Amino acid sequence: MPVTVKRKADRTRRPSATAGWESTPIVISLMNRNTTVLGGQEVRWGRIVQGLTAVDTSKLTILCTSSLVEAWESSEIGPINAQLSIFTERRSKLGTWIAAQIFALRRIPRGAIVHLTGPGMLILPAAVIARTLKRCKVVTSLTTSRVLPFRKERFPRKGYWLFWAALKISHLVDALNPQIDIRGMIDPDKLSIAPCSFSDMERFRSANRKANHVVFAGHLNWQKGSDLLVGIVRQWPRNTDCKLVICGSGPYESQIRSAAGNRQDIEIRRTQKLEDVFADAKVFLSVQQWDNYPSQALLEAMLCECSVVATDVGDTGLLVQPPWGRRLPLDSPPGDYIEAAMQFLQLDDRIQRAGGSAAREFVTKHHSRERYLEYLRSVWAAAGTSGRVPAPHTDPFERRAL
Repeated sequence: MPVTVKRKADRTRRPSATAGWESTPIVISLMNRNTTVLGGQEVRWGRIVQGLTAVDTSKLTILCTSSLVEAWESSEIGPINAQLSIFTERRSKLGTWIAAQIFALRRIPRGAIVHLTGPGMLILPAAVIARTLKRCKVVTSLTTSRVLPFRKERFPRKGYWLFWAALKISHLVDALNPQIDIRGMIDPDKLSIAPCSFSDMERFRSANRKANHVVFAGHLNWQKGSDLLVGIVRQWPRNTDCKLVICGSGPYESQIRSAAGNRQDIEIRRTQKLEDVFADAKVFLSVQQWDNYPSQALLEAMLCECSVVATDVGDTGLLVQPPWGRRLPLDSPPGDYIEAAMQFLQLDDRIQRAGGSAAREFVTKHHSRERYLEYLRSVWAAAGTSGRVPAPHTDPFERRAL
């Protein structure tokens, strides 16, 4: 039988109570099957869970899979100083799926707020049952900027129907992207746009001296811009002191490695120790096909005072701005991205560092963990009372003035 596993004694302390949203039980689902490689959303939710230990968690239940907790603890997230309800996956998909629903339903109190997340959709059926039989409110958080493309053959279509079902049962939907494409799928009054994201400001800092490195970090798939990345690798200039560093894994890895050959000025590696990679780099490439806002890797690179060359898609302009950033049209050829990166590398060091400092200042001012957690608590409060979106966060263009 799955059980609630308490972490070691020095990691299970609960902060003192505060008034407000804590009067309603809240159950956050971070349950997904076999999460061994952390993407941006898993890293972000790990940091959110860490941040929640600073508030009263007496009414908060966090459902996690053992694989996710192990991935957190062996990564930059490290130990989670909170009490977690940890579910151990079964050997088969069906066995895991059935056991996960039972595990979740036993831990969802009547009248609770059930918070589904991108890395927590495994218990969607349990959330439907809890909504019906336990009169629970459901909140869904989306980190993707697009849902409709999942109907196409390039993606598993079950992903679209998973999102569709979660949106239909939700009382409130929390999203990061003002231009998210779900407005025709739900009642507009149900949609809340977060005022920010956040990253680890202490961990990600610039080195005193930077190298002529241009860095990409992310899952090597189509949506992250890997077709464009293959072209950049093939056209990367020779006989320069500039190095291209690609951090990631995924379907395009073999193609990218083949294009790189044995060149010493192109390094392909995993995403461990990204803080060191970004600290040394001068330029970050953000070439996603849907939206670069608010990419965790982009925020981390900006905190490390990197200049940015990005595809001009979605809400990218909310982060990538002069003097630290340049946006290029989505159909720009690989050579244009290389040229833009080289222009940043050729800047006087003093000018480049000034732009990088402005990038860090922008993130620290507008994308703090405290600001995001305050917003998250307002979403829970709205779900537990009126069920209406928190008023300060309904304007999708709120942050364009930042």
